[in-house]
Amino acid sequence: MKAVRVRKEMAEDVRKFAEKIGAKDKNRLIKFDGEFVEIPILDGYEDNFIGFEIVKQKDPIWSSKRDFFEKISEFIPKEKICFAPRGYKVIGDIAIVKFGDEIAEFGKKIGETILELNKRIKAVWREKSKEGMIRKPNMELLAGKGSETIHVENGCLFKLDVTKVMFSLGNQYERQRIARECNEEIVVDMFAGIGYFSIPCAKRAEKVYSIEINPEAFKYLLDNKKLNNTKNLIPILGDSMFITPEGIADRVVMGHLFCAEFLPAAIRALEKRGVIHYHESVPEKILWRPVFRVEKMCRELGKECKILNIRRVKNYAPGVVHVVVDAFVY
Repeated sequence: MKAVRVRKEMAEDVRKFAEKIGAKDKNRLIKFDGEFVEIPILDGYEDNFIGFEIVKQKDPIWSSKRDFFEKISEFIPKEKICFAPRGYKVIGDIAIVKFGDEIAEFGKKIGETILELNKRIKAVWREKSKEGMIRKPNMELLAGKGSETIHVENGCLFKLDVTKVMFSLGNQYERQRIARECNEEIVVDMFAGIGYFSIPCAKRAEKVYSIEINPEAFKYLLDNKKLNNTKNLIPILGDSMFITPEGIADRVVMGHLFCAEFLPAAIRALEKRGVIHYHESVPEKILWRPVFRVEKMCRELGKECKILNIRRVKNYAPGVVHVVVDAFVY
């Protein structure tokens, strides 16, 4: 059993490439080893990773998701199996699974199956949707008890209630990427949530202004500030459209997918010059739309900008991707 061993900062790109060419072994989980990551691949694909270290895994971590699908296939009728979830995500000690109303009658059994396969899970919730600008989860308890948990990610602690605030596991690399770049800087996080970007950034930055409009999320932001002992994090409750500090930041994080109208506030937050990380959900056919938006707003405010990077974070929907634009504004 082989795996590609890469540094953490390269892991996401290598994982996506492995999945694209069908090389990733879905029966094994990705392993973390200090600053390195082992991405499991199928035998015969080694030549596609020339220049990378190929290792033989002695203690692979087997995925329970294959067992999960096989288990639920035993009670979901064949004519409805196409609606069955292939997996689920785990946040702290809570599992979250998505599926449509077509198989809602099997929800309890699906939840019990997850508990059976994962003894450390205390509760299973079904995510039906996310609602409004604050993207509040619409959840249904399937099995177990409890909705509050503490999730550990790259040395940071995130306390949250999965029924009140969202947590995207797919943004993990992005959170760490931004945190690595903000050494001794003043950072403004315009959509802080429970501290997804603010907490990792505060580990390195001089000061982080964390703005959040949702009182539920803000409560957990305060909790997470204490849990992580990030005294340089300044929580601000309110609408970042109107209360974002001006002329102070070296770096501004815009981690909401629908925040184009907030670009003027982000640009004004910079102290003469600095970097903006602008996130957007965009159809693949017009992938450069967020770049044009940033450039246009800079011109309107009498600023210049240089696009440093445009990066796909993850798939958002069929034909739609979550991208982030890194722009140096001066």
